Amino acid sequence: MSMSACANAIKYALAYWDFKLDQDYTPKDDYAPFILTQNYWNIRVQNYLEQDKKRNRDTCNNIKESDCAFYRKLFLSTGCHI
Repeated sequence: MSMSACANAIKYALAYWDFKLDQDYTPKDDYAPFILTQNYWNIRVQNYLEQDKKRNRDTCNNIKESDCAFYRKLFLSTGCHI
């Protein structure tokens, strides 16, 4: 067994040492939903644009500030939690 395979096996053994198959692991739904605001969206768009310009990438197909309403609707309809 390679050293990385052994490390991976140990990692998962430690992560699941208290996992029980017969226990109920229902997800908690008491988290606050993520509300996409225009200000948050504008900052993300500017950061992506700046990142792409630093790497000399094509930015013609990047997300735009005007896409906020579409993604807000998408997040609300799919129950996205960030």
